[in-house]
Order: sequence, then structure tokens, then C-alpha cells
Amino acid sequence: MKNRVSNIRKALHLSQESFGSRLGVTGASISRIEKGERSITEQMILAICREFNVREEWLRDGKGDMFLDFTEDEFAKAAASLSSDAFVRSLIVEYWKLDDDGKKLFREFIHRLSDSMRGLE
Repeated sequence: MKNRVSNIRKALHLSQESFGSRLGVTGASISRIEKGERSITEQMILAICREFNVREEWLRDGKGDMFLDFTEDEFAKAAASLSSDAFVRSLIVEYWKLDDDGKKLFREFIHRLSDSMRGLE
């Protein structure tokens, strides 16, 4: 299970600190779980599944898909919890509709844009 926790965090592009913060624990706690130095509690399993839309069966046993499927309405609700800005919410929803290649291209575009904006400062 420790590897699956790490896989979730990496799939979401979160640091151990950011991942832990959303679960109410420190990054060091997540590090210890991922290294197998600390066992994962039942409460932590449920929190990970709830917070990150992870299939409980996958987290426990590695069976099935990592994430639950979202409907577009659920995407919109999740986006609304992240931002009050309509443009940002729309951007989040559209991003999650992309396939893996589309998401990769989008991330690369954002990184290039960010790099070029730093050059203008």
C-alpha cells in the first residue's frame, strides 16, 4: 500500500507536504508511510479516498482503476471548491476532460508560459 500512496501523490503532482496538508498530517508523516516506516491507518485510507477521489479497492488491494470516475457536474463542483473564479473553474474542468497526452501537452505549455513570464519580470 505504501507504493500506492506514493503513486497517488505523484499522479496528482503533489509534494509530500502538499499531499499531507490536505489530509491534516505533515509531509514527514507521508514520507514515513511511503517508506513503510509507518503503517497507514483506516482513517488515513478513508481520508485519502475521500480527498483525492481514489477507489478504496485500488488503494487497499491494487485492483481496478486508481481514481473514481467523475461526471462533468462533479468536476464542476470540485473546481468550485478550489476557486471562486469562473475562468479558473472552467480551466480545471476542461483540463480533466483531456486524455493523458492532452494533459501532458497542456502542462508543457503552462511551464513554457511560466518560464517566458519570468523572463519579463
